[in-house]
Amino acid sequence: MKNIMKCALPTEAAVATIIAKRPIPEVLVLKRKANPDDPWSGHYAFPGGRRDDADASLLDTCIREAYEECGILLSVRDLVKQYPVRQAGNYLNRPIPVTPYLFELPEHPVIRLQKAEISCHEWFDLDYIGDAGNVIERPLNPSRPDVLYPCIPATEGVIWGFTYETLMLVIADRYPRIS
Repeated sequence: MKNIMKCALPTEAAVATIIAKRPIPEVLVLKRKANPDDPWSGHYAFPGGRRDDADASLLDTCIREAYEECGILLSVRDLVKQYPVRQAGNYLNRPIPVTPYLFELPEHPVIRLQKAEISCHEWFDLDYIGDAGNVIERPLNPSRPDVLYPCIPATEGVIWGFTYETLMLVIADRYPRIS
């Protein structure tokens, strides 16, 4: 019963926007594996997830989830900024409050994917992400095929929704020369 109650209530979550600065600024995104129990199944996303009872803070959640999902041990010394809480999952009518954290690393870290949840990872050049010419629009909500969403093409799909919006926020805030 406890697990059912915990899943039924919206819980806090945190994500790590990880930018490797060399050789050029690139952002890491992970592609979630297909899973009928995961509302973000098959989506590109940042490392992150829901807060556990053992997490002392949402920053702890963010650091733990990044390590679990892709093997990157983030440090508070790499933390650049905590962005305001935003709602993810609105298109599902199941919004979850998510706090994005921005980390900048000097170079690409070694990636060790959690194969049970993550199918692949990609590093995207911020110039590519920030180029309006690379933005396409697609109907991505099955219950609203008439609504087009802005997205960025990726190798195995598109970056859209919360992840796309967070990327645009980070670029406008920290990398304005790109946009």
